[in-house]
Amino acid sequence: PALPAYGVLVVDEVHERHLHGDVLLGVLRRLLPSRPDLRLVLMSATINIRLFSEYFGGAPVLQVPGRTFPISVIYQPIPKEEAPPAGGKWGKAERLDPLPYLRVLQAIDHKYPPEERGDLLVFLSGVAEIGAVQEAAQAYAARTQRWIVLPLHSTLSLAEQDKVFDIPPPSVRKCILSTNIAETSVTIDGVRFILDSGKVKEMSYNPQGKLQQLQEFWISRASAEQHKGRAGRTGPGVCYRLYAESDYDAFSPYPVPEIQRVALDSLVLQLKSMGLGDPRTFPFLEPPPSSSLETAVRYLQDQGALDEAEDLTPIGNLLAQLPVDVVVGKMLVLGTLFGLAEPTLTVAAVLSVPSPFLRPSHPNPEYATARRPLESPHGDPLTLLNLFNEWVQQVKSERSGNSRKWCRRRGLEEHRLYEAANLRRQFQELLRDHQLLEEDSGRPTDSYSRQSRHRERRELHRLWRSHSETEGRKRKVLRLQDGADASSGEEEDGGTHGKGERSIDIQDVKFKLHHNVEELQAVSSSALSSSQFTLLKLVLCRGLYPQLAVPDQLNSGRKDSDQIFHTKTKQGVVLHPTCVFATSPELLHVKEGRHRGGAREPTEGLSCHHQLLAFVSLLETNKPYLVNCVHMPALQALLLFSRSLDTSGDCARLVADGWLEVTVPDADSALRLLSTALQLRSSWEKLLHQLLEGRGEEPGHQPSPRDVSLLTRGLLDFLQMEVPYRLRQLTGLEKQNLYVGPQTVAAAPRLPGLFQGREMKPDEVKGGHRVTDF
Repeated sequence: PALPAYGVLVVDEVHERHLHGDVLLGVLRRLLPSRPDLRLVLMSATINIRLFSEYFGGAPVLQVPGRTFPISVIYQPIPKEEAPPAGGKWGKAERLDPLPYLRVLQAIDHKYPPEERGDLLVFLSGVAEIGAVQEAAQAYAARTQRWIVLPLHSTLSLAEQDKVFDIPPPSVRKCILSTNIAETSVTIDGVRFILDSGKVKEMSYNPQGKLQQLQEFWISRASAEQHKGRAGRTGPGVCYRLYAESDYDAFSPYPVPEIQRVALDSLVLQLKSMGLGDPRTFPFLEPPPSSSLETAVRYLQDQGALDEAEDLTPIGNLLAQLPVDVVVGKMLVLGTLFGLAEPTLTVAAVLSVPSPFLRPSHPNPEYATARRPLESPHGDPLTLLNLFNEWVQQVKSERSGNSRKWCRRRGLEEHRLYEAANLRRQFQELLRDHQLLEEDSGRPTDSYSRQSRHRERRELHRLWRSHSETEGRKRKVLRLQDGADASSGEEEDGGTHGKGERSIDIQDVKFKLHHNVEELQAVSSSALSSSQFTLLKLVLCRGLYPQLAVPDQLNSGRKDSDQIFHTKTKQGVVLHPTCVFATSPELLHVKEGRHRGGAREPTEGLSCHHQLLAFVSLLETNKPYLVNCVHMPALQALLLFSRSLDTSGDCARLVADGWLEVTVPDADSALRLLSTALQLRSSWEKLLHQLLEGRGEEPGHQPSPRDVSLLTRGLLDFLQMEVPYRLRQLTGLEKQNLYVGPQTVAAAPRLPGLFQGREMKPDEVKGGHRVTDF
């Protein structure tokens, strides 16, 4: 679009270099030659002037000095003997020593009388570091009665985050321990002192292993200046830096742009959808690594969103219109096909927000015990589904604070569940907007119900206005005990506000205003049948594919806590500590089922019950972890979802996607399984195509309930088939010599009877003959 309605566009905070900000700049750069009358204004306090000016063909620069107060900089590097080692036992970093931070609090107390206003803002790299300093600072504050220690990071509830804006009592200062969220996202009045650790934790991306890596880095000089500037907003300030001036000089000038350190799957999909051509030739301000773009294209092809020519497929075209992650979007679409929209909406939502599980500095066995009844033996997404559904029942309860107490006993951050509920509603609206879900018809029809709902909403609006008026009159004055323990993210009073007729739980009010709680409760209390549950697992696994992990062959000889897994791109990964299979490893033990192998047939490794783990993400901190896993029968999952299936002539040996080998001693059973899988895949694709093409059309153009029912029964029967087989990962050498290569074949081999009617043609790359497009 040429944006004809606009004459001037202003893009602010361009120095933050967010992914979509960089894409927007590229789009605008392409647009400007065709709109010479359009004026584009870029704004920033710490912009790389030369880079941006040259990108827009030597654009003129206007510099407007801001009104700032003088800031003294004190370099106070941590002595080597106190600096934490790079890694401790098993490569795990040692806990941060809070002593250098306490020294600064002591220096402020010694040099500045308590009557002089001025709070301290401390920049730390992560939540664990905040916890370490908070524990020591709170002990110091309890002795001196001169500090209120408050954490500030994104995993805290809004009520806890809002405390940093409140006023301390006379002769008391706030000590705010923050991640880089306080660099540009929020402005806190009254800050006079800055304590800068010089470190930041950022998520980087390894395209070779398709691995997210949370690593600690030195900040850039631009970020250090942003930190310092927070001390001079309302008066002269002081910035303490826990590094040497020579370290500052060695910092990189600017932060690494997000586009160079994240997965680019959604970006490639959006560029394709917008008709902006090959992402490899898009005019990025600073191009991402070419390997990241190639990995994204291959991943979208594996997900079925792009075809071999890198054009959008029907499902890819729809996914590009849904402002969600590719995996989440795919789950939502597949769930509607099988009439499982409601549980799929919930799973997609809880997987799209940060984990609701608290991460206390010391393990709390009471949390694990309280969660146990809600854990699903099938995996983490289903456990989260159970947690959300039970939480909704608690929210509906008329007892004040019931849901907060329920969450606190289980070590859950309730505001994450509120976030998931909001996302669920947005996903539901998206599906309705794209004619994948029927409009809501669950509104009360009888007059009594309508009047009751109207009275309830009127009361909720009154409570909201009362809260807004009370909160807006004046800033609150903190109490010394307000900093006693805010690390959990939950207030003891549950975030209630106000006194008088009753306290107002504003989170609860907002939730009930924006959601039909009765409808949500009804959906959450509806138990899934075993067939629906199995189908839901299939939907999740197809959405997550090709994110699969296989157990190491030597796991049976290892302790449950030392189990190792391998993905196609990363060897030696382990289960995340919060994974249900990490806390209950017996769920993954392979059972040796009965099988009809011949008397001479060696049975080592032979089973009907091999399992694969489908996972949501691969995260590396001190170890590479599988996060949010669900298990599936290995043979059936590979036959249904693999993008490439190669078999021997008798189909008894099968290789999926070039890395997992399945051997079925009984060749007849292998043929039956493969034939059934091909029929199911064909039916599934046909119905999915009808669903996407028939949106908004008459019923005759949409998948018929009979065909969906037949596919459902076929899939369930297929998963129940028990055939003994071996499963293993191919070695690197085996992968290199897997195929015979192109060769001249005089005549095509004769297909087994179960495959008659399928057309074969020689495979010009692998050799042999291609029977299907996978």
